[in-house]
Amino acid sequence: MIKIAFSLFIASLILFLIAEALSLLPNQSFSKAFYPIGILSLLSSFALLFTHLLLLAVRQIVREFRSYFSGIERRQRRLWFIQGKLDREQRLFSHRRLQTRYFLEARKRRLMRANDRKHSRSLAQAIDTDLAAIKSLVSTDQLEAWKRQNRTYRKQANIEGLIALQQTIITHR
Repeated sequence: MIKIAFSLFIASLILFLIAEALSLLPNQSFSKAFYPIGILSLLSSFALLFTHLLLLAVRQIVREFRSYFSGIERRQRRLWFIQGKLDREQRLFSHRRLQTRYFLEARKRRLMRANDRKHSRSLAQAIDTDLAAIKSLVSTDQLEAWKRQNRTYRKQANIEGLIALQQTIITHR
C-alpha cells in the first residue's frame, strides 16, 4: 500500500513537471489539463498513506487490547497486585512492630521512673527515720547536712546517692 502511495506521489510530481514543460509551449491548453490530474494524484497518494497509517494504528490498538485482556496478562497483573499488597502488608507490619516497641519502651521508662520515685521516697523516709533515731548522737550541723543531702537526692531521684547516704548514717550509729 505504501508502494502505491509512493508511486502516486512520484506520478503527481511527473505530472506537475509535464504541466510546467507544456506551459512553456505556445498552446497552454494541455498544461491546464495536467495540473488537476497532478493535484488529484498527489491528494490520493496522501489519502492512501493516511489510510494506511490509520489502519496500522487500528491494528496495533486491537493487538494491544488483545494482549492486555489475554489470560497471561491478566494473571501477570493479578500477581503484581498480590505482590504489591504483600509488600504493603509487610511494611505495615514492620511499622506497627516498631510503633508497638516504641510505645512499650515509653511505658517501661514511665513505669521505671515511677518505681524509682516510689523507691526514692521510701528510701528517703527510711533515712529520715534513721536520722530521727540518731539525732541525739550526731551534731546538729552534721544532721542538717544529711537532711539537705537527703532532700537533694530525693528531688533528683538519685537512688545511688540515697543508698550511700543511708550507709554513712548506719555506720555512725
